Amino acid sequence: MKPVIGIVSCGYMNQRQFVPQTYIESVEHFGGTPVLLPCTQDEEAYYCYGRQCDGFLFCGGDDVTPLLFGEELMTERGATDYQTDLFHITLMKYLLSLKLPLLAICRGMQILNIALGGTIYQDLSLRWPISMNHMQLSSNRSDPCHRITVIKDSILSNIFKENEAVNSFHHQCIRILGAELNISAVASDGIIEAIESDHLPFVVGVQWHPECMWKTSASMQKLFQVFIEKSKNAKNLQYISPKPRTE
Repeated sequence: MKPVIGIVSCGYMNQRQFVPQTYIESVEHFGGTPVLLPCTQDEEAYYCYGRQCDGFLFCGGDDVTPLLFGEELMTERGATDYQTDLFHITLMKYLLSLKLPLLAICRGMQILNIALGGTIYQDLSLRWPISMNHMQLSSNRSDPCHRITVIKDSILSNIFKENEAVNSFHHQCIRILGAELNISAVASDGIIEAIESDHLPFVVGVQWHPECMWKTSASMQKLFQVFIEKSKNAKNLQYISPKPRTE
């Protein structure tokens, strides 16, 4: 039986919630059944999501509201949506308590970090030393932009080569690493490109967009294969608490 992968809604556009097709196709291609999880303020929905899905995918999207990681607005770049951000962070905390497989992409990685007490730079221009441009302008989102160095003995070191080319579409990045997370890849300018849990079976965040690269990259294919396989083996056998943590 195929594992059910909950793909968390990216947010709202013209009063419609959405998830880009590339995420859905990625889950389907590698053997998962994608189910879209809408943003909601109903806490009972969190329980239903956790009960019905075997693994979870957090997608890219807009910037995160600075107040939710202890800061005030310091830049004019990037749209935010407080309710969507709060939903993502609260849901992330709850899903982490379930110890189910989770893959967090771009903004999703930043949500993972914030949910565990970490912070992000609101814009790369606020980081010193100044970083290279991480917002590529190529017409094809599958094009590689820069290289990353994968940390030895990390989960990702079993999936990627030590030196891997990735795409890049972000202007925010991790500042302070969240609790119980390890860095698993960095860019040449020191930007954190991937993180993972040091005590959960498969909780991985990547700053790039593998859902746009797997058709031309064997490494990105393997990332999704491992995620789907871990989700298939999870099968929701553990106890699931009835309420998410909303603190």
